Amino acid sequence: QAGKPGAITIATNMAGRGTDIKLGGNAEMRIADELGDMPEGPEREAREKEIYADIERLKEKALAAGGLYVLATERHESRRIDNQLRGRSGRQGDPGRSKLFLSLQADLMRIFASER
Repeated sequence: QAGKPGAITIATNMAGRGTDIKLGGNAEMRIADELGDMPEGPEREAREKEIYADIERLKEKALAAGGLYVLATERHESRRIDNQLRGRSGRQGDPGRSKLFLSLQADLMRIFASER
């Protein structure tokens, strides 16, 4: 799950906008995955509390490691889109870093590079 310490998430521009990666993981998604068919009651409530505690523990671990690291491999024609990608690494006051690697064979380099 994206946001867990050590997780690698590959995203393309097909992922769309509005997808925030929560450090530690997504509690609601884990609850749905792990407890989907479990009926309401004390046992479910106890498991939900365990999941929320685990998410918080994983978030603290991710924060201690420096937060989300975004690695980009190609520039977009729009600087705004590049800035949005870099901004994913430091959402809601969380720490994070980003780095861009660009190939000399990338479309933008071929279009804008000189003939030298």
